[in-house]
Amino acid sequence: MVKSNIIHINYPENRQYLHSCRIEESSFALSDDETSAKSKRLLNEQKTQCAGKGWIVLAESRFAELKEKEKEARKQIVVESALALFAKKPFYEVGMREVADEAGISPATIYRYFPSQEELFHEAFLQEIASASTAFKSMMIKDKPASIEEFGITFVDHLIENESTFQMMTYLMLKNDLANPVMGKFDSVTKIFFDLFEQLLVRHGVKKENARLYAHSFIASLAGILMTFRNYPLKNKKAIKDHIIKIIKITSSLYSQQLINK
Repeated sequence: MVKSNIIHINYPENRQYLHSCRIEESSFALSDDETSAKSKRLLNEQKTQCAGKGWIVLAESRFAELKEKEKEARKQIVVESALALFAKKPFYEVGMREVADEAGISPATIYRYFPSQEELFHEAFLQEIASASTAFKSMMIKDKPASIEEFGITFVDHLIENESTFQMMTYLMLKNDLANPVMGKFDSVTKIFFDLFEQLLVRHGVKKENARLYAHSFIASLAGILMTFRNYPLKNKKAIKDHIIKIIKITSSLYSQQLINK
């Protein structure tokens, strides 16, 4: 049985903190103000006492874990603040200072979580697409898989109805000087749709060795149609959407005839 020594420290605030130092394992219960200079000093003194007795203290790993969770929570607040602003106006008109104000933090602080504007935009885009991908995944698990046309219309309809997502996607697709981490993450996003459409084709009997290339071709076709006709000079947005859907149906029919209905 591992020997355990429990040490109680009374702080000036009359609040008691528990430090548990064990051989090969320990736990450390932290409070909200454990990060104060006085708390850190007392903790270091206690670590010295523990170390002097040959104990191994793992409090730091617990502390780091809590700090990381706190950082991720604040990072998420920044992303949600950005998405709230994107819903009000084009994302490229939203500056980092505006996002910081919306999140209730200083402009300097926001760069601790996102070193660049592109990284923030990408993270927001990634979360939007992740939520949308649920509908596409449901198409794969049905007893009868969705048709190519259904997949294409769902893909396009989502991007038409979510203007900020479409804008971020085209921005990331066309910008030629993205930082490597951002480009790598964007590639992982597009891979979601390539994977899903590839799975759909395989379920329809397309050979797996060919399905990936067809998936690249089809998804690229959908993106191209959207970018070409998104601002087509018709009388209103509904007319533009109807026109885009007609082209998607024609494109889907060509793929179905070539790949499935031979």
